[in-house]
Amino acid sequence: MQHESWLVKKDRVWAMRFFQDKHSDEDGTTYMRVHYASCRLGFLHGITPHVELHESEKLTYEKARDLWRSSVETEWEVSEKPLWKTL
Repeated sequence: MQHESWLVKKDRVWAMRFFQDKHSDEDGTTYMRVHYASCRLGFLHGITPHVELHESEKLTYEKARDLWRSSVETEWEVSEKPLWKTL
């Protein structure tokens, strides 16, 4: 997993964005953020309009890596390109 990675469900309706949090915790721990989003029209192979963000989760690097692995082993695929615009 890199500083920013994308997973898309095989039906292309749901996606996750994994990225390193810009700010470390008070004890210096670096966290990953996971954004969950959907697109009722289906995600394209690149920037997709009409994306609805549902949730953001702050995870330790280890938990984010476990979520990534378990997702890829089930019904998620790695997207080589970003799926929505980020700020």
